[in-house]
Amino acid sequence: MEVPEAAARNKRRRYSIEADLQVKVEGELFPVRSLLLMLASPVFGRMLELDMRESQEGRIELPGKSKEEFKQVLPWLNDLEPKVAVTVETLPVLLRWAREYEIERLTTTCERFLSGVEVSVPELKLALDFGLKERTEQCLSAISSNIGRHIGELQQICCHGEVMRHLWPSVFAAAGLSDPSKTLQAGVSAEIWPLIRAAVAHKSALSESYVGQDVHFDGYSGCKIKRVLDDMSVEIHVPGVGLCTAQPGEWSLKKSRR
Repeated sequence: MEVPEAAARNKRRRYSIEADLQVKVEGELFPVRSLLLMLASPVFGRMLELDMRESQEGRIELPGKSKEEFKQVLPWLNDLEPKVAVTVETLPVLLRWAREYEIERLTTTCERFLSGVEVSVPELKLALDFGLKERTEQCLSAISSNIGRHIGELQQICCHGEVMRHLWPSVFAAAGLSDPSKTLQAGVSAEIWPLIRAAVAHKSALSESYVGQDVHFDGYSGCKIKRVLDDMSVEIHVPGVGLCTAQPGEWSLKKSRR
């Protein structure tokens, strides 16, 4: 006589690369290959491996899910090599399903698609929300190299300590300050960020106002400021000499004659 445990094993379904399973979404049945489904998604795999109702009945039901969204995700669950491309329109849906059902190859494909999208703070936030490590690094690198362009939008993520740890040196430099002696580990309140943005904007505006100005420098005549550096030193063009770097206090603006 067969013991109950052995009987349960015998009742358990065998998995196949043929369409041997159904997924029910909003009343519509989608035939899928159970083996490919399990390989693509550990979440679906657990439903079938743990001898749950889905395994016994050969049907998985997804209450509360949209069948239109499931149709977009289905190729990544049911095909060895999906022939569909990620688009701007399908990206949000694919990322949500990839995270919820742990569809790693879909996440990788979405991240590859995003690598060609222009970097912005909202794009960095998207990468953080969905744990896209390579895209996060790409965004941090691009934003750090042009912090002034993104300083306003950074208010969206300024409380994110790990992100700001990477960005603080660039923020300090953009505000004309030297690097902090200790690496800052924390973010700041969004209410404080307008002050930081103003400091960066003031330094940028000050820099632009200095460029091209006539200055007194080391007894030379005809000197003009060519560039303001991050530490608020300046590059001065000295006729017959070339570019010289001067610290604050080593030069002064010429007063214009009326």
